[in-house]
Amino acid sequence: MTSTKRRWWFGVAVSVAAVSATVLTVATSAAEETGDVATTEGAFAVYMAPKGEGGTDGNDGLTPETPVRSLPRVHEILSEERPDADVEVRIKQGTYTSTPFHEWRFYVPGHSVSFMPIDYEPGDDAGDIAGLPTFRNATCDGSYCPGVWLQPRLPQDKDDPLYNGGDSNLRFYYLKVERYSNGGLSIFGNSERDWADENYDPPLHIQPTKGLNNNVVFGMQFRNIGNKWTNGRWGYGGIVLTNSSNNRIVNSHFVNIENTDHAGNIHGLYVTHHSSGNVIERNKFSYISGYPVKFRNQSNGNAVEENVIHRAGLISYYRGEFCDTACAVENNLPQQCASWSNRFYYNRLQGNYAGKQPSLWSLGPEGLENPGGKPCPAADGKKRVATGGNIRE
Repeated sequence: MTSTKRRWWFGVAVSVAAVSATVLTVATSAAEETGDVATTEGAFAVYMAPKGEGGTDGNDGLTPETPVRSLPRVHEILSEERPDADVEVRIKQGTYTSTPFHEWRFYVPGHSVSFMPIDYEPGDDAGDIAGLPTFRNATCDGSYCPGVWLQPRLPQDKDDPLYNGGDSNLRFYYLKVERYSNGGLSIFGNSERDWADENYDPPLHIQPTKGLNNNVVFGMQFRNIGNKWTNGRWGYGGIVLTNSSNNRIVNSHFVNIENTDHAGNIHGLYVTHHSSGNVIERNKFSYISGYPVKFRNQSNGNAVEENVIHRAGLISYYRGEFCDTACAVENNLPQQCASWSNRFYYNRLQGNYAGKQPSLWSLGPEGLENPGGKPCPAADGKKRVATGGNIRE
């Protein structure tokens, strides 16, 4: 797309050409349209539709006329077909009653797997599509099912190119996710791996794989997440990144991310355990009972910029935390280390969860240059967080 038309997200002007070049890399060829269906030349497509719109998991999902209705069925089709191309999961507008799915393990090395509305084309904004397909949690024994909406995990096949991690290249565009107790999207790059190195005393929390990296979340909505809305177990975040780096989370909404039990344990984004180089920009965080963004354990060089934060946060807007040597000994946990060189810049700050103006940032344990004890890497002139240009409103 070559248009230089400027679009606005929460009062911040952004060049669509720049976004397309840096974010919307999933589809670089021209789109072909058939009615309200947009498909990208050369991509392998799987189609979804709600139950009332013809979606059934007895279909093959390979045409708009034979759509399936669940993500587990999409995963099954892709695992059988094994396309060597970019993949597009084309999702018709409507509401999908969707149980938590913690077994997404399909990736195409060198290609992307995108989840998007059926009529979405690269560069579209919300006004260009018929609406956001909605994934709403199912009920189990009279209450919402426990778990997260979707948890990508490492492949279990040792011959899979991503068995030890790498670029998973997942893309999520303009979907709504709601009513999940534990979280929305949880990218889990430590799945089925031992991350405690017993050669240290206390054991050290290490990075066991390269992670699941280089994913995009764009124009998404995560709403009514946590046990305030589900009566289930308390949750961790709208998005949780665990050993997942170089992701872009842009132009998305995190609204009503709240626990009643363990209210401070759920966050808009929880970036944890070796999740570095992530860009979190031009999003809106509203009514988050924990922190809008929280970072843990060697999650370095992340940028939180040009977001709107409204009624979100506790003692601060930005939170950095880890379990140092004393914490590890006291709680019989693997030791963690500080995260370095994170940025919190140019955000609009409209009060914490209690409606007050807290500190910009807080750290636990304290100390901008506190690494967490040996064998953690020393500061060497780095700071745990830098801030600037934020506006309190």
